Amino acid sequence: MRFDRRLWPAKSETYEQMRARMIAETSDYLTECLRRPELAPRIPMIETGTGTFPPSMSKAFWDSILFG
Repeated sequence: MRFDRRLWPAKSETYEQMRARMIAETSDYLTECLRRPELAPRIPMIETGTGTFPPSMSKAFWDSILFG
């Protein structure tokens, strides 16, 4: 399992500093995805009641989001 060290707060980082940093990083990411839609992950969809996704689909999707 890979961990990104940027997700762990610095020893001197307060809760408010961490909160502000996370909000800024999320805002930057969303802004970039709106500017360049090809960077945003595609969320697989299926019409309600017409079928289900196999468990392997969930694993493949979340692995690519969390670890890709």
